[in-house]
Amino acid sequence: MEEITVNLHNHSNMSDGSGTFYEIAQAGLDAGIDVIVTTDHNIYIQDNDKYYYRDGKRVLLLTGEEIHNPKNPHQNHLLILNYGKEASSRSSDLQDLIDDVNKTQSISILAHPFDQGLSLLREPSIPWTNWEIKNFTGLEIFNLSSEFKKQSHNIFQIVKNALDQKSFPVGPDENSIIKWDELLCKGIAVNAYSASDAHQKVRRIGPFRLITFPYAFHFSALNNHLYVPEKLSGNLLKDKELIYNSLRIGRSFVGFDLVAPTTGFRFFAEGENRKAWPGERMSIRNGVTIKIDIPQESICRLIHNGNVVRQWEKIKSVPVNITETGYYRVECYLPYRHKLRGWIYSNPIYLLKG
Repeated sequence: MEEITVNLHNHSNMSDGSGTFYEIAQAGLDAGIDVIVTTDHNIYIQDNDKYYYRDGKRVLLLTGEEIHNPKNPHQNHLLILNYGKEASSRSSDLQDLIDDVNKTQSISILAHPFDQGLSLLREPSIPWTNWEIKNFTGLEIFNLSSEFKKQSHNIFQIVKNALDQKSFPVGPDENSIIKWDELLCKGIAVNAYSASDAHQKVRRIGPFRLITFPYAFHFSALNNHLYVPEKLSGNLLKDKELIYNSLRIGRSFVGFDLVAPTTGFRFFAEGENRKAWPGERMSIRNGVTIKIDIPQESICRLIHNGNVVRQWEKIKSVPVNITETGYYRVECYLPYRHKLRGWIYSNPIYLLKG
């Protein structure tokens, strides 16, 4: 498998972001990522997917949409990817929209499900509340915008976190992780994603222009790392199919690249002359070995059906023989700026009876 970096949930000047699509792509080229997905609020830009090139590098910009009901804008935001048409007209019935998305092999992601408000900046909380909804593709477990609000309790922390953007992110939201495991334990296959929720705020203070949380910061800090069966070729239609297929399956992990580069992390199961990667299923018949390879030594946890079954305090590579069915996923932690941070979160591998 090849590995690519995909940054989800970005806003342009078509909604409440400040950058044009061209400027967002240039920030992606600066950061060296492979794919950017924009999701403006209740607006879909048709035929906007394209590669951008500069100095021998390229980045693919793809367009999705962040849907919410205008009658109740502060809850239940839903990312729609690879749908290929405007979806906001269906925001009053998200279940109907999700059902149609699934018919077209598209993707639906619950955005910032446990978002908290920040009253000092007049930022409302925008959580997900409709947990009766079914058959969505996944949920965001780590949203940088939500993390900023969560870690900013007073005006001093707001200023510090805005000026020193590398200091505040700690890791995925604990409530999102708990909900993810809760759904998985019910037998509901749900993928986990990271989200920049990038807007690149521009504020003018007298003659000065202050940019907070620039796109390039988001693109270098937190990404979805996808495993794809072959390298991206530059062919738009073929590459989109590779990317969206892995995103839909959950053949990926969340990488908090601000802490340290996560490229090179590998998590797969071997058995019966084949491999299963995150998001995939495999029979446990005749035995299965899970293999974990980490870019550098870290604390590593193997989670089985919501419980930590193995923990290593300092490991870089380890095989684990598996005899029980269920889902398995991995979390890795590293110290950064005097705090232990959540660093890598894999999507689960599902091991089944023969």
